[in-house]
Amino acid sequence: MTQAAPTLPQIRRALSRHIPIKSKETFRPAAVLVPLLPRPEGLHVLLTERSKELRSHAGQISFPGGGIDASDADTPTAALREAREEVGLDPSHVEIIGQLDDCPTFVTGYVILPVVGVVDPLAFTAAGRYPWTPSAAEIAAIHELPLDAFLDPRNRRVEQRLRNGEPYELTWYTVGGATVWGATARILRQLLELAGAPVETT
Repeated sequence: MTQAAPTLPQIRRALSRHIPIKSKETFRPAAVLVPLLPRPEGLHVLLTERSKELRSHAGQISFPGGGIDASDADTPTAALREAREEVGLDPSHVEIIGQLDDCPTFVTGYVILPVVGVVDPLAFTAAGRYPWTPSAAEIAAIHELPLDAFLDPRNRRVEQRLRNGEPYELTWYTVGGATVWGATARILRQLLELAGAPVETT
């Protein structure tokens, strides 16, 4: 039986209580935006499919994002700037509601700082979609996927691996024909687990 996806109030509450864990790695910092799309049938999440022509991460499914520049005032600013450049998301249409734990990528040498934002439904078109303008140079496709589909066990595969002798889990999601893995899957998994955790009472 598929678990119900967390609601936006649940996600807000979880993020308001969460203190992001900072990575000890000294990799280059990067910011990504996790854009949540409120719809009558439930929350969706925006993911991008990177162009196969790119030198790094070609063809991968990921969140909008990239390296943090010296001109960026903070992590949310960097995430919003990258989202504007990659998919045409206007920063004024996004409400930042929190950050997740740092997510190091040991192969490419980045520490990803995930920023969670809610896209204003008032900015959607009459058809109920945001008017995306993806970068032709960077983005091959845009995927708006229902958050609850990532909780369906049929759409998730987990493998046990070792890194430097330490065990860790590698997660893959396959939703709507898109395969999500690596850092993007780790970020999604943390968001879902954090929002779905029981609320402790004192």
